[in-house]
Amino acid sequence: MKLIRSLSVYTFILFLNATVSFFIFSITTHKLSPVDLGIIYLYNSFTILLVPFIGVGIQFLLSVDYFKMDKAAFRLQFSNAIMLPVISVLVFTVVFLLLYFPLRNFIPFRFFFTLILPFSCFLVIMNEIILNLIRNKEKHFLFATYSIVRNLLEVGLTLLLIVVVGMNWQGRLWSALVTGITSGIIIFYLLRSWELLDKNINKSAIKKIFLTGVPFMPERLGVFVLAYSASFFIKYYKGTSDVGYYGVGMQISTIVNISILALISAFHPFIFKNLSGEPNYRNVKRATLVFIAISFCVTLILILFLPLLFKIFIGKEFQAGQIYARYLSIGYFFWSIYAVFLSYLLFLKKNRTIMSISIVGMTVSIILNFFNVKYFGALGATYTCIGVNFLMAALMIFFVHRNYNLRKIFRTSGVVAINKMPGI
Repeated sequence: MKLIRSLSVYTFILFLNATVSFFIFSITTHKLSPVDLGIIYLYNSFTILLVPFIGVGIQFLLSVDYFKMDKAAFRLQFSNAIMLPVISVLVFTVVFLLLYFPLRNFIPFRFFFTLILPFSCFLVIMNEIILNLIRNKEKHFLFATYSIVRNLLEVGLTLLLIVVVGMNWQGRLWSALVTGITSGIIIFYLLRSWELLDKNINKSAIKKIFLTGVPFMPERLGVFVLAYSASFFIKYYKGTSDVGYYGVGMQISTIVNISILALISAFHPFIFKNLSGEPNYRNVKRATLVFIAISFCVTLILILFLPLLFKIFIGKEFQAGQIYARYLSIGYFFWSIYAVFLSYLLFLKKNRTIMSISIVGMTVSIILNFFNVKYFGALGATYTCIGVNFLMAALMIFFVHRNYNLRKIFRTSGVVAINKMPGI
């Protein structure tokens, strides 16, 4: 019942926010040109690319450490971990300042948005961290309030700046920045009230956290390569307008992605708890199967209703994005299988294994996109998405099996002890 209640809360909040975001997205498809949407999508893609280098995986480390450390130890761990993105922001801001003119030929952003990009990534990371903390503390009402208010603020600003003021793509980037800064103020208040900010910063502890988090960087980069790097291939081979059409399909297929994020929020902590102490593998098995089943149903329903969604909500100029949404949704389903089994390796802190899978996925994705986008255009990027997500899901299951012996887990009917097999 506790899992069902948690899942219900997170699913409701994420889909409520998604509904509001979809509403504003629908309006932008009637107000912005394909080039405008292409620029917005490229900026978001570049943010996803930079976040792993800024955060160094501390979002995942802190989420797991919350369950493994006492309050005093976690406070020190948290304060030292936060220093990593602070240092990274300073370094990357200087780099972007020095390399602005070469970067300007690579990304179509103005000086201010290029320079502020590392700070924007820092705000994204802090938002992920606070959501994980609220989730782990099981403060469902706070999670709902924070998420809804943040989403409504961003939507309101987007409407004001794009529809009323007419700022086009700049209005969307400004609304995201202002929302992030406002959220940062709230996050600082919560961290202070929870007494998680300690002045005793230890350089050796920061170094240790950095070395522990480095293997998560390829895993997060894998998210960029799998889902967002295609935009740069499309821009190079076909132009910014095609990025806009592809971005529309990506936005619609994100409905599947959002459902997976909701499932992760509810199921990952549940799986962690049932793997700790005396493991309850029956609960782990049920959670895994339910996770995959829900993902499959959401994917199927979305694909069936795509024609209706595009007809009602998407501007006529962007109807070509429907085929991209269909294939990308299938790719996201395979990612859901990867995501649920990822929790097993996260619990064991098999960071090197996760890194290895991510590196394989990134390499294959880049190679496939080089050929697929060149010969099939934006549609080729969707072929890459399906193939690579399937490969990574298969690899994740293989390595989880090496560590847990999935045959025993999925045949168990109660609380049993399983001898973990050595993994890489």
